[in-house]
Amino acid sequence: MKKSLCIVLTLFLAAGLFAGSLDYLTNQSAAWMMTTSRNAATDSADIVNYNPAGTVFLAPGLHVDVSSQTLFKFYGNTVAFDPGRVSIRGMRPIDDTFKPEKITWSLPNLYVAYNFGNIAGPGRLAAYLQAGVVAGGGNLNWKDGTAGSTLALASLSLLATVNGNITSQSFEASSIYYNIGIGGAYSFFDDKLSVSLGSRVVLPRRGFILKAAYSGGGALKSEFEYNAVGFTPIAGINVRPVTGLTLSARYEMETKLEFEYNEKSMSGSSARLVGIGRTILANSGISNGKKFKQNLPHLIALGAEYAVNDILTVSLSGNIFLLNVADLGRTYTSATGAEEGDIKDYFDLGYEAGLGASCKILDGVTLGTGIMYTESGARDSYFTDSKTVLNASANPPLDSIAVGLGASYALKNGLSFTLSGLYSYYLPHDYSSVSPFPSIFSASGTYKKSVLNIGIGAGYHY
Repeated sequence: MKKSLCIVLTLFLAAGLFAGSLDYLTNQSAAWMMTTSRNAATDSADIVNYNPAGTVFLAPGLHVDVSSQTLFKFYGNTVAFDPGRVSIRGMRPIDDTFKPEKITWSLPNLYVAYNFGNIAGPGRLAAYLQAGVVAGGGNLNWKDGTAGSTLALASLSLLATVNGNITSQSFEASSIYYNIGIGGAYSFFDDKLSVSLGSRVVLPRRGFILKAAYSGGGALKSEFEYNAVGFTPIAGINVRPVTGLTLSARYEMETKLEFEYNEKSMSGSSARLVGIGRTILANSGISNGKKFKQNLPHLIALGAEYAVNDILTVSLSGNIFLLNVADLGRTYTSATGAEEGDIKDYFDLGYEAGLGASCKILDGVTLGTGIMYTESGARDSYFTDSKTVLNASANPPLDSIAVGLGASYALKNGLSFTLSGLYSYYLPHDYSSVSPFPSIFSASGTYKKSVLNIGIGAGYHY
């Protein structure tokens, strides 16, 4: 009984702490949101992220791009419980919907590039710097829990007879990966070919807050942070085979990240309950100072851009996330913290494909639009397995279709401004899963979500 209780609470506390390919943020500038395709762009400083080898094709001098995005998140879990052979107070026996409450007010990014021109041999030389948020995406606050947490807590209410049944719950998770990077690029063969080499430091800041109350008067609150430091070598290549056509490729190596848990608080209605909570967490690998691995996967980015004329430019971009070969961590399945299975076994390759176009309608005024499809790489088993259903319900890695639209205005003094929007519709995914322990009842429903991004940016060229 004690082992089963440990496993159930362990699974609940793991909810939302893993997001698969969704950890990476492709939307890293307001300019990208205009067309959803920037992998072969060569027109502003934000290409430091998308096409670093293309920085040698910027005009000589200093280029700066700064932008911020606000994310409005519309998530939802629909759930219907089948109680099976037992009746559990606090368990929702009919259809219900869980929704989080959270807005990410700002995701900032800064890019700086300096094109030295032909000062070092026959080719052009450029250096660049970037800083901002490369992965994560902010906070999610499920004020009534999720479908998965309720499924686990229904088991918990059956098992934890000392404290009574769960009467309320909430779960808040945060995930932001800050980064600082530098690099350089050089062109060859009369600017037909360029290469780049750089690296960035990745600083993930993650955490969760769990609150639960029992009908017997017991209550428990647990708050943990877990941070890491990693390095990502990045190489790029850019080819201009004919006038107006740019082809590019970028490779980001797997970012090795070893996280360490930091207990911010652990409180409850009694010292005994707090002690049990700490013991259960420790047995499942969650304790102050405990380390574990969860890397960002290899990323291969490809792009093509063609200037049809002085007015119209079209582009294609693709990103491939090698999730099935990355070290994404292990699952915990016993009260002693024994590991069983790799998280990567729940994933295939993830990929994105974007098509965009921009049009100069007036002197200095450019309109852009684009569409992108994302395949998260998550297998059906990730949504249904009792060991991962809690993670899936907190932040489901769904396939999506995103549409971007925006405008930029360039002044003659080197300043430019961008306003853009991106709407991402995630394809709903049905699920059905049994309770972790004991496996005597089940839940089924649908995961849904959509996100609206509003981006503002400013650029400068001197």
